[in-house]
Amino acid sequence: MNPQIPDRSFVERAVADADVNVLRMALFQATRDADIAAVRAERVAGAVADSVEFSTEDTALIRSKAVEYLMSGDTADVDTVLSTEEIDDLILMAEARALAPDKLVMRRRILSLPEWPFQRERPETVSVPDGYSVAIIGAGFSGIAMGVQLARLGIPFTIYERRSEIGGVWSINTYPDVRVDTLSASYEYSFEKKYPWSEYFARQSEVREYLDHVARKYGVFEHMVFDADVTSAKFDDAAKTWTLTVASADQTPLTVVANVVVAASGLFATPRELPIEGVAGYSGRIVHTTEWNDSVEYAGKNVAIIGNGSTGVQLLSKVASEAASVSVYQRTPQWISPRAKYGEAISDELQWLFQTMPFYWNWNKYVAGLANNDLRELLIADEQWIADGGVVNKRNDAMREMLLGYIRAQVNGREDLIEKLVPDYPPMTRRPVVDNQWYASLTRDNVELVTTPIERLTETAVETSDGVAREADLIIAAVGFQTEKFLWPTEYIGEGGVSLEQVWNVQGAQAHLGMSVPGFPNMFMLYGPNSQPVASGAGLPIWLETWCAYIADGILEMLEKGYDSVSVRREAFEHYNEQLHKEAGRLIYLSQTSATEKNYYVNKWGRMQVSAPWDGEEYFAMCVHPRLSDFEFQHAKTK
Repeated sequence: MNPQIPDRSFVERAVADADVNVLRMALFQATRDADIAAVRAERVAGAVADSVEFSTEDTALIRSKAVEYLMSGDTADVDTVLSTEEIDDLILMAEARALAPDKLVMRRRILSLPEWPFQRERPETVSVPDGYSVAIIGAGFSGIAMGVQLARLGIPFTIYERRSEIGGVWSINTYPDVRVDTLSASYEYSFEKKYPWSEYFARQSEVREYLDHVARKYGVFEHMVFDADVTSAKFDDAAKTWTLTVASADQTPLTVVANVVVAASGLFATPRELPIEGVAGYSGRIVHTTEWNDSVEYAGKNVAIIGNGSTGVQLLSKVASEAASVSVYQRTPQWISPRAKYGEAISDELQWLFQTMPFYWNWNKYVAGLANNDLRELLIADEQWIADGGVVNKRNDAMREMLLGYIRAQVNGREDLIEKLVPDYPPMTRRPVVDNQWYASLTRDNVELVTTPIERLTETAVETSDGVAREADLIIAAVGFQTEKFLWPTEYIGEGGVSLEQVWNVQGAQAHLGMSVPGFPNMFMLYGPNSQPVASGAGLPIWLETWCAYIADGILEMLEKGYDSVSVRREAFEHYNEQLHKEAGRLIYLSQTSATEKNYYVNKWGRMQVSAPWDGEEYFAMCVHPRLSDFEFQHAKTK
């Protein structure tokens, strides 16, 4: 036996832990086994998304053949260079359905067979002038992605991070049980292959370690400046450059000049304040979840948790297991859903399979996003279905019934809780929340769900509008972020001295493809307004790579043609946003059944502000390369 191959029982356990569709695709791509090709995959409709399933006999065949293949020791990496037609055939096999050609373009890249599926290469015709630089603001997922792209292009850059470490939101949030709410396999860059995540849904500390690893491995870390808060950035109309004012750790302001600015501060950068009377007079401790640290004590305390979004739902179980009492204050019920393998570790056997079996990592990444490809179907009202007595459409209503059953099961059928927990709006209208035993924790003897509105804080308690005051030693403010404040608090001043805040105060934050705004040349943003599509098999890091490549195209075009500035034309910006808001009007976010007044997806002007209303493939077609006719290129007047 090859000494590098574990014993047969280990391999069998590894194969048993594997996703059968992922295993089938990896095995077929590596061996082209006719028996595996003949396996019949059945696409089964589900309440949320379709699944691909196999008979018991075929499942056994796939697993058996995989064991024999792995035991043979003949698992050296197979050639990954496939034709477009070959990749498309594999994708159709994996999804067990026919797909139109335009639905395959991004899917081919999600599979991540090339070393760099999304990044741009620098043409030989492009040279970089001495002193040229790009300033990136923020060292989270977005800033690192931009840094990796620029490092590959050989374009000088500096990343300014206002905190003392890398990670962005994954540095700020350290509250109990904080973790990703999408599979780790879809929350990673496409170019960092086979990263050994320890859990299916990675915890905060591991995500931050991952970002640190990527930044160091790909030559980005040495370009970072920490404790550097960019307070303002002003465009020089004549020189076509940006002047940044940077507050350093000792508060000494620095002035930096950059040719291009990329705002990568993220959507979840500005905590929302606790909007309750009496905060100043409360004698206990109030901790926003972004302020959590090791000094926060909740064991044996009377704790109030205000908020039931993703943050409040994640931390309740851990806090309730040690606190004397927990009062959970819920303003609006949420649709909170289960996730398979949430909180589970990835076994050593499966870790070995990721590293050993050709293409298993690729297909695992692809299949991890399959359920998200068709989510848009949940968001479009079916008028005939509604006329016949339905609420939204067949699939959305089925999801509602599934979640109702889940609530009932988790709270042991307690009607007093069910009555308070069921939302009066359709699923998917607001950001979905992943359950971390939140419902079950409400049934604990030391936990009380409070739905009466909070009136004020007294010196020692939280008082609700019915006059009841519940004692609290510690208040955890799980009230989220000011997502309407894109790029805040940095002040961006564009052409003619106009600030971005002035522009966005008219109808809210808007950008062309979420990345650029007229009047702000050489400025791009990542995870800007209406960025992420409502349905996509690609996770956020892959979208960041896509946007970074788009930005790189704009910079390369300037460098190659000798221009000093690039700015999106107003007519292109306005046309795009007209189409965006027209398309958004088809979705339930803006419908009468939506709780729009309590939904950060929608701003106070009644516009969608976070997501792009298209599916992933359609939006990717817009973002894969800039349409140069949408932009104006200029030379500096000072030359």
